Amino acid sequence: MLLAPVAASGVMHEDLTVSKEGSQRTDDIPAENVTFVSAQGKEFPTGQARLVAFDTATNEPIWMHNEYDRYMDVDPLGPNRVLFVARDGSTEKSAFSLDVTFYAVEMNWRTGEVLRKFEIPPGTHDIDYLGGDRYVIADLSRDNRVFVYDRSEDSVVWEYRFREHFPKSAGGGPGGYTHLNDIDAVDNGSAFLVSPRNFDRVMLIDRESKRVRWTLGEEDNYDVLNEQHNPVLLSQDPVTVLVADSENDRVVEYERTKNGWKRTWTYGKGLDWPRDADRLPNGNTLIVDSNNNRALEVTPGGDVVWEVDIPFEPYDVERPVYGDEPAGPTMSELEASSDVGTTGVKGETGGFVENLDAKYTHVYTTAQWVLPTWVGPLEFDLLVLAALLVGAWGTVELFHWRNWTLRRGMGPRDDR
Repeated sequence: MLLAPVAASGVMHEDLTVSKEGSQRTDDIPAENVTFVSAQGKEFPTGQARLVAFDTATNEPIWMHNEYDRYMDVDPLGPNRVLFVARDGSTEKSAFSLDVTFYAVEMNWRTGEVLRKFEIPPGTHDIDYLGGDRYVIADLSRDNRVFVYDRSEDSVVWEYRFREHFPKSAGGGPGGYTHLNDIDAVDNGSAFLVSPRNFDRVMLIDRESKRVRWTLGEEDNYDVLNEQHNPVLLSQDPVTVLVADSENDRVVEYERTKNGWKRTWTYGKGLDWPRDADRLPNGNTLIVDSNNNRALEVTPGGDVVWEVDIPFEPYDVERPVYGDEPAGPTMSELEASSDVGTTGVKGETGGFVENLDAKYTHVYTTAQWVLPTWVGPLEFDLLVLAALLVGAWGTVELFHWRNWTLRRGMGPRDDR
């Protein structure tokens, strides 16, 4: 009985698809009406990894690319071109396979023509176009570096290795030493904004001197940042950064002052592991809410004015009309400082019920990486209850069986 609703959910599940009418609009829909969302996909090939273009006005998917088994960062390069990071070309390999390849792919999404495609280090989350044949790549593999690659020369022309500048204790943990997930060129490429997730900090690295101009956050200081993703530099005077504070389940904006960093805006209403946030010119913020499988747009006051669902584990959201990583006005400019729907910092001591709920939620979100997409919170709860029931039932049966065998062994023997 417990498993019946789970089976029904699997039978009735409908995946995200592009209708014939929607695909016919690809050629003529203007860029200002398009929103791109990339979905990372599950650990095993399920077809959930994809890059989707939505009609912003109707939320209708009008274009989808799902030939790869992992999609990460996507950068619009005008109304017709996108640059994105994808893994392998085979949907028959899992993320646990060592025989995988990551690519940078530049494509005319309206025609499907691949304009450029080349290999990048395994695990790469982000690559930015610098112009000409040069790209800057966030390499989170064993090298843990930021480097500029000249494709015409097929050579690395500049690099910054984190291990040469930071001690071993600066990072580490799941995902390697840095788990470097984002790179943005600043001041025409004279500096790079980087996000080493496992350092719990955002940094601006000067390209010429290789010195860190400034740092937001510090290792294990979760009050500031906790394994963040995809920061955006909104302003340099004063320095203002918008960042998805992932493990704290919030999006935060920080302004640098004479006395340190001041948090000027927080949005955490209903978020679960956000991994991207962009400030639009109108002051609203685009957010990827990964564990809730959605992308949304919120006002400075926290009202949701746009939202789409996209399984599984969306990673990046972009609107091509604003280019890559739009840096709209700061909350100081908007005079709209506020905290919206905040629930505190993860890791803070809570009660028994709160801690138990947090651990159960962690088990559920971890299991989602391998479970079918149609197994939602309700279905997962029913599966857990069914497993507990079978376990309890089996324990009782084992207890009775042992008692029965003991009674047989102790009873009178028949030697006839």
